[in-house]
Amino acid sequence: MKLISLDYRPVLQSTKVDRLEMDIFYYWQKFEQDLKNGQVGYFGSNTAKISELKERLPKRLWVFKTPKGMKGSVQLLGSLLITDEPKVAVNTEYPNLIYYDPFSPESVLFADVNAPGQVEGVTRLLQHRLLHAFKSNFQGDVGLQALESNVVRELEAMSADWDKVQLLERVKDRNKVQPINPFARSR
Repeated sequence: MKLISLDYRPVLQSTKVDRLEMDIFYYWQKFEQDLKNGQVGYFGSNTAKISELKERLPKRLWVFKTPKGMKGSVQLLGSLLITDEPKVAVNTEYPNLIYYDPFSPESVLFADVNAPGQVEGVTRLLQHRLLHAFKSNFQGDVGLQALESNVVRELEAMSADWDKVQLLERVKDRNKVQPINPFARSR
């Protein structure tokens, strides 16, 4: 019996892994302001779209913004590890939230998002896949999109050699970002 159980285990694991092969595109409009104010660990929305995407069990939020003076382009700012529960105290009016772990070594920002070719490469990858979002200038819900597994793999490959820093290294006053339970370990 144990042998039969083990034979089925990889099939079940592979099914679950396939379901996890979706991440979220998040247009981080207030990137600099949020880092300056230490407002990290969650994103909120007045609509249910963020909750609908969360139900698909994404692993990461890929965060983007438009580079100054380059309307119609996007730069990849970083990749943040999604969590089920908040890791920091949340003070927001938004009814729908998604949490990420600002303390995790997997929550990273890319060091040189303006390096030659990076903005163009990211824009080229996403422009035809997120056409409506680009046309709407990422306003409202269109700044929040599912990134299917093939796009995620391309983003991972594209950014694999980019220099990264842990998210909190960019927060101006790290003392503003305290874990809910300081003895808890990141997953």
